[in-house]
Amino acid sequence: MALKKKLFPRKGKEKDELVIKAKAHIRKIALTNKTYNKRAEIARKNAKIAIKRGERNRAKNYLIQHKQYQMKVDRQNNIRAKIERSLYAIEEGQMISMTGDLMGGIRDELATIATKVSPEKIAEIAEDSELYVAEIEESAEILAGDPEIDLAIDVTDELNQLETEMLLEQGGQMPVVPDDDLAYISEFEEMGEEPEIKTKAKLEDEIDKLRKELEGS
Repeated sequence: MALKKKLFPRKGKEKDELVIKAKAHIRKIALTNKTYNKRAEIARKNAKIAIKRGERNRAKNYLIQHKQYQMKVDRQNNIRAKIERSLYAIEEGQMISMTGDLMGGIRDELATIATKVSPEKIAEIAEDSELYVAEIEESAEILAGDPEIDLAIDVTDELNQLETEMLLEQGGQMPVVPDDDLAYISEFEEMGEEPEIKTKAKLEDEIDKLRKELEGS
């Protein structure tokens, strides 16, 4: 594996080395141009000196040197501009590539999340939840059902016997039912005054009516 890396280095590493070499070359061009500019300046000064000395041909040669150095600087600057343009393109390409990878990762993550929270899946979850709630409520109703039906126990005879015993205990008389027949008397409230006593005949009529209601239900 190590040999493979040495023989075939990764493209990323090659790219980084190429950028380093390019930047080093630009620096070298800058230093060279600095030298050329200095020599061009010296050549121009010598040309002025030659003119002052009346040496016209020598002044002309110095000016030619000055022009050559300037041409070298211009040529080097053109080369530098092309290299820098290429470097900018590489850096911009790297940024675009990284952005593309980032956007691709975001897209994949969004695709995964969208699969988990798709409308169809959410609707399915909601439907299943409603079904489970309904099943739980049904189970609760079964557990809290009518014990007389669930246990198949008929207590009609026992109820009649209990009513008879209560009549005998009260001496043929029963307490008046509260005005609001839907309101139960609390088991924990202390009894106050004795309720109004009804006649035995009227009491029997009410018992018969209550039995008919129970049979009808």
